[in-house]
Amino acid sequence: MKKHLYFLLLFVMAVISASAQDREFESCPLDVIDKGWGTKTITNVINGSLGIMLESFNRTWPTWMGGAICETMEQGLAKRVLDKETALTVTVDTKNGYTEVNDGGTDGAYMSACFWNRSNGHKLFAVRIGKPTDPCLEFVCFYDYDAAKKTLTPEPDILTGFRWGDRGEFTQIFCHLPRKGKTLLIDEWGNDGPKQHSFTWDGMRPVYAKTVKLDENGKPINDNGLSKYSE
Repeated sequence: MKKHLYFLLLFVMAVISASAQDREFESCPLDVIDKGWGTKTITNVINGSLGIMLESFNRTWPTWMGGAICETMEQGLAKRVLDKETALTVTVDTKNGYTEVNDGGTDGAYMSACFWNRSNGHKLFAVRIGKPTDPCLEFVCFYDYDAAKKTLTPEPDILTGFRWGDRGEFTQIFCHLPRKGKTLLIDEWGNDGPKQHSFTWDGMRPVYAKTVKLDENGKPINDNGLSKYSE
């Protein structure tokens, strides 16, 4: 009996190991996606639903994060815990056109995606991808979805007025795609203290609106120097 349990345990461990290897093998390196997404139009996108657009993106730029989200959508789930120990969770908010996978702030890679409806009948689709270590990397892929052409066309310069790549050596940028509402937020952590940049929706794109300072916990600070969340 003990021998059977031993071989069963070995089998389970082998399956888990193979699954992890497959996940790693199927994933495109994030730095490759960062450098390449802005020059490649994605074709044969049959409709503008969040699931189809993300599936098309993941077909072109495969990652385990995108695969996990697509699997969760296919199962019709609003939430799926992938790893209880690290709290790695997929969230799907179909009503608000938003989805994400993250582990609540440990060292794992993460992804979120959303879309805005444009005034010209198109959609602006965004995929945020990042990892906190070796080295820290985060970027957002923006696409225009054209239903007539069934294409996702990159818009790498969508955030006009914000110098996304013009930052100091030790400055880190973190983007918050909107789950509710339409405002996009970008946190900037640098030598002169943390800041948050707001971009409001004008019907076609997020437009820079304002910058506020953040406290050490990442909360906005009022003009009087107090956190908006302080009592």
